[in-house]
Amino acid sequence: MMTLANALTVSLLLVLVGAFGLLHRRSLILVLLSVEIILNGVNLSLIAFNYFAWGAASEMGHYLYMLSIGVAAVEAAVGLAMVIAVFRANRDVSRDRVATLGEAPAGEATP
Repeated sequence: MMTLANALTVSLLLVLVGAFGLLHRRSLILVLLSVEIILNGVNLSLIAFNYFAWGAASEMGHYLYMLSIGVAAVEAAVGLAMVIAVFRANRDVSRDRVATLGEAPAGEATP
């Protein structure tokens, strides 16, 4: 039986798994996947609150869910475009490489 507590527990597990992946992965593609998992957990809690608090007749939560899915799709497209640009420039998509993008190479003075 699905209750609000069960749905929120699954939602919390999704957010925690996504946060773990966000903090411990070095690849930017896996970081983007972790962000998507977090967004799915948040969307699950939104739909659960909509269903259990206001009943199935209210559609406002579903509209917010669709808006959130649209925002997540745009975020994924922009994030993937940035990852592709970093890969083309450096042949590396690790977090360590992105952290040093603005630094001058060793031995060169910055203007």
